[in-house]
Order: sequence, then structure tokens, then C-alpha cells
Amino acid sequence: MKEGEVSEGIRTKQGFVLLKVTEHQMAGVPTLKEVEPRIQDALYMQKLQPALRAYLTKLREEAFIDIKTGYLDSGASAKQTKPVETTARDITAKNLKKKKKLGVF
Repeated sequence: MKEGEVSEGIRTKQGFVLLKVTEHQMAGVPTLKEVEPRIQDALYMQKLQPALRAYLTKLREEAFIDIKTGYLDSGASAKQTKPVETTARDITAKNLKKKKKLGVF
């Protein structure tokens, strides 16, 4: 059959089956040149996934993330810290408000 042709009905135990040819492929093992991009992508993804997971975990450990009750943190890390909330004003906040004057020589 040629590409795009539909077969006549074929009787099976479950009923009739119609077959349509969508494309033709050469039989046998494909050449390395044909499959090399797919192999490279598969190897790249194998190396990328663990490295990406480690990088994202490191970012979460360095960030201050507070998950409110009722929500699930699916990417939590064991070393992750939570933000510290205080009621008293921080002394360093007062020091940040003071501006230093620079003199011109």
C-alpha cells in the first residue's frame, strides 16, 4: 500500500479493523548518524536531572521560605531554614537608616 491509503476491512474476533499507512520506514537498524541526536539528548537528560535537583535544593537551603499551614511543600530540604520573625525592632535596622557623609578632598 502507498502512503495515505486505507485497507479494506479485516475481520477479527473483536470486529473489523481498518489499517491506514501513515509512513514507510526502511527495515533494519538505523545508522548512527540518524539516531545520534536522540542518544545525545538521552545522555544529556540523565546528567542534567540530578545536577538540576542538587542546584534547586541548594537554592532552597539558602532561601528563607515559609510555607503556610494547609499547603504541602513537595520540594523541601532537610537543611532548609525558616524565616525568623521578631516583635522587637532590630538594632541593625536603626544603623541602616544613618547615612554616612563623604568628604571631598
